Amino acid sequence: MLLQEERMNKRIYLQSENNIPYIDLYLHERAKKESIVLVIPGGGYFFCNPREGEDIAYNFLSRGFDAAVLQYSTNKGDLYPKQLIETAKAIDYIKKTLGYEKVFLCGFSAGGHLAASVATLFNKEERIKEYDCRPNGCVLSYPVLISRRFENKITLDNLCGNDEALRSWVSLEDRVDSQTPKFFIWHTFEDEKVPVENSLIFASALRKNNIAFELHIYEKGPHALSLATDITAEREEDVNNHASSWFDLACDWIKNCL
Repeated sequence: MLLQEERMNKRIYLQSENNIPYIDLYLHERAKKESIVLVIPGGGYFFCNPREGEDIAYNFLSRGFDAAVLQYSTNKGDLYPKQLIETAKAIDYIKKTLGYEKVFLCGFSAGGHLAASVATLFNKEERIKEYDCRPNGCVLSYPVLISRRFENKITLDNLCGNDEALRSWVSLEDRVDSQTPKFFIWHTFEDEKVPVENSLIFASALRKNNIAFELHIYEKGPHALSLATDITAEREEDVNNHASSWFDLACDWIKNCL
């Protein structure tokens, strides 16, 4: 456990005071500002899962990384591209105002979709082109990534409403191109809420475009494992000692990207 004096916390509102979106910072006292991990919680685009926020940031902090957690809009009717713009603003702020050279994203479930959206749409979506928002790499945890056959319907309903064309646009395997950054992706075969095909199909698209990635598929475990340890567990099945290895692997992967 980190002592209070070993880190500094600060909330940054990106739009207006006491309002979403905002980022919470978890920084080392003598931060070098070379790199930071922006954590993006999941929650189906209808809430930001607290199990995928602060505890993740503290774990990155304990591994020597500065970290931040994004709280983005999840009210009913907050459709695309609102959350995408908020994420782009957060990355731009971290780079230009805080002065970090490299920004890595760590997204969970719907937050994985949001992270991958920025990573694949930064050069396609006109409404975020004004922001310096291309991440240096993305860690995706059991991410929602595709529509149609293997989609997580509630997530895409909350993001797209009844707009079928938009649903197709945010099926991100079709948005990968030669400028897409590299990815670390993990999923479980047993995930019943977000089928593992989301990660497999997206990884195949990365391969087709010659984008480097690391992919880990664990056999056991339900959706939303978070750290897969006692720290973030709500139920007994949320503890999975084997799948919990994802975090150390992801940290090593980020270090290799620096």
